[in-house]
Amino acid sequence: MRKNVKAIILTTIILFGTAISLALILPYFKDQPSQTRLKVNIYVNSTISSSLSSEINQYKQDIIAQGYNVDVINWSINNVTALRNDLINASNQPQGLAGAVLIGDFPSAMMQYYDSSWALWRNYPIDLYLTDLDGEWVDNDPTDELFDAHNNGTGDIFPEIWIGRICPESLNNTDHLTAYRNYFARNHDYRTGQLSRPHSQLVYIDDDWATSQQLVNEWLGDMTAYSNLTCVAIPTTTTTAADYKNRLTHIYEFVHVFVHSWPYEHLFGPGGYGAEGKVNYTDILNIKTKPLFYNLFACSATNFEYRNNLGTQYLFSNNTLTVVGSSKIGGMTMNSYFYTPLSQGKTFGEAMRLWYWNPLHGPSDPDSMGMTLLGDPLLTILM
Repeated sequence: MRKNVKAIILTTIILFGTAISLALILPYFKDQPSQTRLKVNIYVNSTISSSLSSEINQYKQDIIAQGYNVDVINWSINNVTALRNDLINASNQPQGLAGAVLIGDFPSAMMQYYDSSWALWRNYPIDLYLTDLDGEWVDNDPTDELFDAHNNGTGDIFPEIWIGRICPESLNNTDHLTAYRNYFARNHDYRTGQLSRPHSQLVYIDDDWATSQQLVNEWLGDMTAYSNLTCVAIPTTTTTAADYKNRLTHIYEFVHVFVHSWPYEHLFGPGGYGAEGKVNYTDILNIKTKPLFYNLFACSATNFEYRNNLGTQYLFSNNTLTVVGSSKIGGMTMNSYFYTPLSQGKTFGEAMRLWYWNPLHGPSDPDSMGMTLLGDPLLTILM
């Protein structure tokens, strides 16, 4: 009898302990929205829709061939809240919404943060506002139209959908209609096998992210979508602006670069002063770049609100199809949560959405909140 009582007590303790453990752990591993949503909205700025009608129609047919249901929406409202509300409404329909593509000049939500390094308040565009559809966005001073905080609201702070922007209009060194047409032409070529690269990746790690071989190995361990890796890092090879520019003319499918930056320039060398050279947007324009995809661990390089920002220049130069980076200080860390979905055949948009769901950083990490996808979020890498 006593053995039975002891067994019951022991079992009760174990179950109680398990319940407490699950209660503590499970909130950090939230259920992700269904991966079966096959509805995509393509929003086209109404000022360019007629000029790009054949390109948009071809793009729509390419996405349909990919297995999605597609709505093309001519959009003329210069209000980011109205755009978010339209995304929320689409997401609440029976089909749901996988994500959206914004073609042309579209408004963005702006958020502010305190840059302690420079003792300044800075603003940046935050596309997470358009992808987390059930979170709460707090503006403590509505007159400045800058968000100050991001909370759970009626749901959580994680993105339900993905967003990609295709817009060359921040560039003053190219004809915008030509840039759109060239982009959609190579996008179609890639989708139909006429544009391809060997399945390879260049990982270019400048001084301050390559202080030891162990650290380099940690970065490389996160590059889980490629086995054919070329690594350039300080412990083995000197990283300079001249060397980086030269390597952009080589045949890689994907480039992931770690370098100090601001919207217009990469600054090579320790400390972010450009002692080992600079690469600006004009350089990217003039280099005959060969890679198709970029992940820029480069502060503010994809801040598309800046004229001639690097991210947009990469996207509309030569062969580029998709650029991932941050619109503020920071960039993508824990990269395996992005590259592993890519290696499984998921789209860039979905890989980035899943990356945000990593409970170890997620949208609550200030360095994550500026992550932006420029280009087609529906592309996949070739395996």
